[in-house]
Amino acid sequence: MTKRRSRTNPQLAEDNEWLRRLDRISLAVDAWRKRAENPTSPEHGSSLAADSMEGLSVENPIWYSMCISSEHLDFAIDAMRATSTMYPTAYMTVARTAFVAAVNAVWMLAPSARQERRERALKLRADDLRVQVTSFRDMKIPDGKPQEARADLLDQLRERQASLQSVAKSLSMTEDVTKIRFNQTKAIDWVAEHMHGVDDDLLIGATQSVWRSGSAAAHAQYHFGIMRVDRNETVRDAGGGSVVRLRGDLDSDVGPALAAAAMTLSEAFRLYDLRRVSHDRA
Repeated sequence: MTKRRSRTNPQLAEDNEWLRRLDRISLAVDAWRKRAENPTSPEHGSSLAADSMEGLSVENPIWYSMCISSEHLDFAIDAMRATSTMYPTAYMTVARTAFVAAVNAVWMLAPSARQERRERALKLRADDLRVQVTSFRDMKIPDGKPQEARADLLDQLRERQASLQSVAKSLSMTEDVTKIRFNQTKAIDWVAEHMHGVDDDLLIGATQSVWRSGSAAAHAQYHFGIMRVDRNETVRDAGGGSVVRLRGDLDSDVGPALAAAAMTLSEAFRLYDLRRVSHDRA
């Protein structure tokens, strides 16, 4: 279903450059949303079509990550316009998901060698299966619910792990797929270097900061608020104590976080379009 969206800027604060930037980002997000609603499969003979193999889809997790990223960007901009409110932490949690999903898509798409693209897709799939196994294995089952249901589900997941192990072997990978752990921090660092073409500690640190700030907000970590006390209003309560009224910061937090996600997703779509078409023309 196509959504109608007002093009009027929200009155979140005084008009500033970040509101204009978000308008430009919104145009790109609209285009990405329309593509998500009308997906096009990779062309026969394209690099992306050839990347997938029996037991391992490379294109599916990439496209899924791109859709998740665009969905969260779309939601954040819609929410700001609909509510005219800068929530203290909520936008940062949404921006974090948009950013991480875009990073993972680029991380899988960017390597020039098919072997590496396949290995990266396999590692993400292995990590996903490992997390599922751990979650269901440790989940408490309410009284009256059959243990067999959990056992059957775990058997299915372990069968998928065994199948993925066979794929890993065909790719000459020696890792035990049940123990593979995806390192999100390293993926973010790699994508930052890929996108900006330099191994710059300051740039990579800034990129990590976007992710870690979003993570702190998403996990309700106290230091997220403490580090922003000096930007917010302190008021006295009836008992003589003081309370800080936190507000969202478009200039320092939300704007840069959404921009980082949008820039990364733009690179994902660029790479996806490069790899989804066949470049062999008769």
